[in-house]
Amino acid sequence: MLGLPVGIFVANGLEWYFHKVWLHEYPSQYRNSPFFTHIAHHKRARLNGFQDEGYAESMFKNAEMYNEKTALLGLAGAATIFLPVAPFFTAGLYYGIWNYWRVHSKSHLDPEYAKKRIPWHYDHHMTSNQNANWCVTKPWFDYIMGTRVTTEVSQTETNPLGIKLPRLIEKPINFVARGILAKAYTKIDLNSDRDQSNLRKGIEVSLD
Repeated sequence: MLGLPVGIFVANGLEWYFHKVWLHEYPSQYRNSPFFTHIAHHKRARLNGFQDEGYAESMFKNAEMYNEKTALLGLAGAATIFLPVAPFFTAGLYYGIWNYWRVHSKSHLDPEYAKKRIPWHYDHHMTSNQNANWCVTKPWFDYIMGTRVTTEVSQTETNPLGIKLPRLIEKPINFVARGILAKAYTKIDLNSDRDQSNLRKGIEVSLD
């Protein structure tokens, strides 16, 4: 049973890595990458207050939807190799992959949902620097890697788990997290302050 939460945690790490490397860094260097469509997705979201109506379209009519869905199906297929030896871990991966699509598509069709429920992804699109905040479903690996950048345009989460918790539980979690991830939090605080300053000055880091 322990494999289930481990699988979900690993899936969060995978969404951080693939979003950062394959959807941003690689297409920025290679314009012929099939994932260059992700840059177009960013432009649509930026121009339309985070909304992207492409998520209401068939994957066979929209290149970005096709690429995203086929990539997720490919990941699910690759995860199946673990099924015979680690069924709960594999189930966790399956859930993480399915939940990524569910949350991501819902958020871009309902920006208010994104602001309140997944502010880290809203910030990914709407901060001055869109090369940060790589997680979508939960912000775990952004806190671990120090890539969370908060902004005043969304309802920022009050703990690194991205889950509503009673203050009695939340306070010690935040204390422990800042202790264990001290260097990451230093980066987060510094970059968040810089982002707020850039937003006030109208400075925006472009997506190449």
